[in-house]
Amino acid sequence: MSRSPWLSTLAAPVALAFGVSLAQAKPYAFITNQGEDSVSVIDTAQDRVVKTLKVGSKPAGVAVSGDGRTVLVTNSAGKDVTLIDGETLAVMGSIPLGEGPLGAAVDSTGKRGYVADWYEHYVSVLDLSARKVLAKIPVGKSPSGLVVSSDDRRVYVANRDSDSVSLIDAKDLKVLATQTVGQHPFGIALDEARNRLYTANVLSNDVSVLEASTLKPIQTLRVGERPYALALADGGRRVFVTNQYDDTVSVIDAERLEVIDTLEVGEYPEGIAAHPDGRRVYVANWFSNSVSVIDAVKLQLLTTIPTGDGSRAFGQFIAPVSQSAPIPSTARTSKTRPPAQSG
Repeated sequence: MSRSPWLSTLAAPVALAFGVSLAQAKPYAFITNQGEDSVSVIDTAQDRVVKTLKVGSKPAGVAVSGDGRTVLVTNSAGKDVTLIDGETLAVMGSIPLGEGPLGAAVDSTGKRGYVADWYEHYVSVLDLSARKVLAKIPVGKSPSGLVVSSDDRRVYVANRDSDSVSLIDAKDLKVLATQTVGQHPFGIALDEARNRLYTANVLSNDVSVLEASTLKPIQTLRVGERPYALALADGGRRVFVTNQYDDTVSVIDAERLEVIDTLEVGEYPEGIAAHPDGRRVYVANWFSNSVSVIDAVKLQLLTTIPTGDGSRAFGQFIAPVSQSAPIPSTARTSKTRPPAQSG
């Protein structure tokens, strides 16, 4: 089974906007629909789409700032990013980028954005207010998932075709450390309270667990077939992993570091994010054109929300859950970078 990392030609009905008060709806989940160049906005209080926004060509990645006011969408075929006001739900404009914008992250203030370029192997640093590129940081091959620490000082990126992750200093805009993980890491998740970084390794069907401060390996956990992205919920006690080819989500106990359950969701699940309440997890199903909502405590499917054509939502598509503990400042630099692999 061979599929492009971010293109699809699926066809499905456009998600409809419902007549509700947007001013009372929060937080929102922003779901990129690659097949129809749109974003479905879900009111998580009602678990239904309240608005559909047109964005650029073939949107895939998405990131919401910590305050929920800034949303950044990567348009992989359009070679740009779209900015959305997370409160008014208005499209604010776009910023042209390189050849393959994919993964994205936004800092807690919504002032700075980070975008991984799949083809040109760097991370773009964006001034979102000025709508300009501040810097381009070379990383590994085919960078994908990105995450920013809650203090905005560190940025982590998964380098899929280098089988590695890199840690970037957000002030000096330099790579501090690079560590080999499983085959083709794509999505990543940061647990600051436990000083951990998780990577979903698509080709080796496992999750790498690293020390977030040093990138030192802790453990490798087998999950389902073609794991894609991860989210922390239930106070960080559980890690949820989408398995594309299995149409499932693996649940990892963060204390014991073992898989404790596997939940069925829609077809070809990709993007995943936790609700700020810590009790719900939202999963974007690319082939089902829907979002599955999971009870993170009872480990049950709560509902399924119809969205748009080709729902991918790769990234933090809901304002992230705040974490209390900072990461120790003890990063080291690794001189080892693995060779690129395809697949």
